Amino acid sequence: MNKLFMKTLPKILGNYVNTLALVSPQAAAKKAFKIFSKPRRGRIGPHHEDFLKPNLEPALQIDELRIQPYKWSGGEKTILLVHGWESHTHRWKEMIVRLKSENYTIIAFDAPAHGYSTGKYLYVPIYDQVLTAILDKYQPDYMIGHSIGGMTVLFNQSQKSTFKPKKLVVLGAPDRLESILTDYQKILNLSDRVMNALENYFLKRFNFKTTDFSSSVFAKNIETPALIIHDKDDTITPASGSKSIHATYKNSEYIETKGLNHSLYDTKVNDQIVDFLKR
Repeated sequence: MNKLFMKTLPKILGNYVNTLALVSPQAAAKKAFKIFSKPRRGRIGPHHEDFLKPNLEPALQIDELRIQPYKWSGGEKTILLVHGWESHTHRWKEMIVRLKSENYTIIAFDAPAHGYSTGKYLYVPIYDQVLTAILDKYQPDYMIGHSIGGMTVLFNQSQKSTFKPKKLVVLGAPDRLESILTDYQKILNLSDRVMNALENYFLKRFNFKTTDFSSSVFAKNIETPALIIHDKDDTITPASGSKSIHATYKNSEYIETKGLNHSLYDTKVNDQIVDFLKR
């Protein structure tokens, strides 16, 4: 029953939003955005605590959010890790172990609505706000972002005023918001009326068109050397996105893996990242 409900839930939600749009497109857009940006998973379980709790940093209050950072102390070189959707800092465990072997100091944090951090929603502008505060506090030499964390890194670093690390690593990042929303429309079977209202919602709230919000567009404005890695068999975000990012990025290297899917958990990938950072 539970599996059947979860399978039909997107259709139920989509029908509700489509009906609401007939009465109030603005209300439908707001509801569609909330569904789009609300993670269902990503909280920390008991099996994660042994690795995470000894490395807790004092929480940061960023507007109404309580954000939880972590620190693994090492040498002078500092690396900041930025995780993806429905994840948290524990996803970096093997990477952290590898980086510790190289005597890096490692900083990580749980995104809004993930891990030990508070909040209900996650989307790039709010993730960027938190990332900016983390960068200001820790000022890392290097930064690694995965999935939406990678997209947020690119968005953040395309801004002139943000702190600039010496090198970036971007793993399995999506490219165009427009494509993400097209997939979202298909999953919930949302009407064009809803999607048009959602476009207006983005423009009014965030002051950008969804067609303009793109990792490859952000990459054009970044000069920091970057390593971009994506898996050919990624079923979450297609590798074509990272290829587009690489094509517009002035100073980037691109590695395409096979058989690792979206997570990119792999000792060879970890070694390639370390090699890039040490150059």
